[in-house]
Amino acid sequence: MTFLLAVLAAVLLIALLAVFLLWRRETRRDGDRASWSGLALPLLVVLLGGLGYLTLGYHPETAQWLSDRRELSDAARRVIQGQPPEIDNDNLSAAAFARVLQSEVVREHQTMDGWYALGLLYDQLGAPAQAEEAARRALFLEPGNDAARLLLARSLIQANEGRLTDAAEAEIQKVLEAYPQHDGAWMLQAMAASRAHRYELALRSWQALLARHGEGEAGDLLRQGMANTERQLAKARQLDDLRITVNAADVAAGGTLFVFLRQGEQGGQPLAARRVLVERFPATVVLRREDWLQSYPADLSDLRAGARYTPAPGSSVDEAGLRVAPEPLRGSPLQAELTLGQ
Repeated sequence: MTFLLAVLAAVLLIALLAVFLLWRRETRRDGDRASWSGLALPLLVVLLGGLGYLTLGYHPETAQWLSDRRELSDAARRVIQGQPPEIDNDNLSAAAFARVLQSEVVREHQTMDGWYALGLLYDQLGAPAQAEEAARRALFLEPGNDAARLLLARSLIQANEGRLTDAAEAEIQKVLEAYPQHDGAWMLQAMAASRAHRYELALRSWQALLARHGEGEAGDLLRQGMANTERQLAKARQLDDLRITVNAADVAAGGTLFVFLRQGEQGGQPLAARRVLVERFPATVVLRREDWLQSYPADLSDLRAGARYTPAPGSSVDEAGLRVAPEPLRGSPLQAELTLGQ
């Protein structure tokens, strides 16, 4: 900050001197006597410009940015060259280093190592969109780099709240095609597939890991993950294609119907929900695995289905005035039949 003020003071002094010399030359050319009162207005303009920069034009984080850049630029260049940064990690701000590293990478050092390291930093900071962009740039420079490809897959998964996406699965499969025993790829797929209720794929991933790491503590942890996936799969098969039929008397079709599942009398976010446009009543809605917003509950005996409806297509659930309180699921397979009322 002191350095910037000194530079600004020097610039203002030069500007004032230039204005004074121009003013004196013009007054002498016109044959007038130089008067300091004639210099007051230009001096005032220059001073106001300087004060305006200090109060409005100078961003409060500029000084910190310049300080970070002085301290971290050398470390950033080492990372860009694929070398360790050689800085004190205990006092390192990941956000500050990410800003400096991005500046160096974008400006003149376009390397795979630089983009990959930047992606890892954004991944650590919980910024999946920026991590995805950095991973894609790293892959553009080195298409066969499996670490950058897995970083891209992880970024896509994080952007989807930890659930596997088709795009992320495609990236993971490319890694597994090249490296069939890549533990990181199998683990990422197992966990993300479970979060996405794709339990069959998750089981195959756990099995691939257990085939090589079935002994010791790692094997116990893998078996726990596999057992939990098996339990969730068993519940999923009980709840697959759960049908909820909604009746409505004297209600115009063509609106938006929301069906949802809750456990008992619990409120808050439903366990599962789906929104559909209704062409006619009665309307049957099938809840799919991707409609589940939470994990399957331990006890399926107290699941209840409810519905809300608004005649306006495309409306939100808050605008749905017609509703029916959640009622227990019945039968085998489980199903529900509801009737909308005021």
